[in-house]
Amino acid sequence: MDVQADLTRIDAADVLELRVGDAGGGALALRRHGQSDGGLLPVERVVRAGGSLKAPLEGLPLDDGEWDVLWVDGDGRAVPVDTTDTGVHLSDRAAYLRRPRRRELRAVRDAEGRLLLRATTVEPYAEVDWVEPPSPGGDTVAVRGVLAYTPDPEREGAPTLVARQRGLDGVVEAPADLDGRAFSCAVPLEPAALLFRPERPHNEWDLWLRLPGGAELRLAAHADDIADKKRKIVFPPTVLTGGGAPVRVRPYFTAKNELSLLAVADGGTK
Repeated sequence: MDVQADLTRIDAADVLELRVGDAGGGALALRRHGQSDGGLLPVERVVRAGGSLKAPLEGLPLDDGEWDVLWVDGDGRAVPVDTTDTGVHLSDRAAYLRRPRRRELRAVRDAEGRLLLRATTVEPYAEVDWVEPPSPGGDTVAVRGVLAYTPDPEREGAPTLVARQRGLDGVVEAPADLDGRAFSCAVPLEPAALLFRPERPHNEWDLWLRLPGGAELRLAAHADDIADKKRKIVFPPTVLTGGGAPVRVRPYFTAKNELSLLAVADGGTK
């Protein structure tokens, strides 16, 4: 018995949708990936309409890691669900980010074409969907995005962009805008030049969004699933005059896909 899904999605309410065609009678279950002899975790309250299934996953005791999605027939035999769907749907991801949650569920396809469910503990952050580097001679970086996995912010008070000099004591604040769950800000670059410490080849500044009420969210870009942005996305620098020699400043993504600023002496290592 082979069961194949040509569509696999998890919506913002953690409901898994599968389009499996005529798979016959059966039920869905999960099992920790790599534990072929492990116990099955039944998925209850599955709603079926023709060849589509909707399976609510909220509340299931899923530890972090990957879980095989299995089809269990009337005789209790469990087989993996195969899929032709990559599981990457950016419009769904945008909606998923907008709900407060501490656990993220993703439908993924392994190298053998089998459907897996990936569970990950998450923390609220500020998802960056646009970075506009400065024009030549400019001194700000425009950033916009959306609040991810966090409750709706308080309405009283103003959000603030906070830049902290990594490993040092520099802190810079600038105004930010918040429209519902969408944020935007202009990150000032001049302070990174003025507070440049030449004894350190690299001066990094990590960027945070402080919400009304005081909670701070790290600026990062995770929703598009592009790994290793640090090597794949390179923003042009601008040269500013600090307290002494010219300083080259540019935004960059860290190894964790978080957005930061890098300041180096003009002509130094980038």
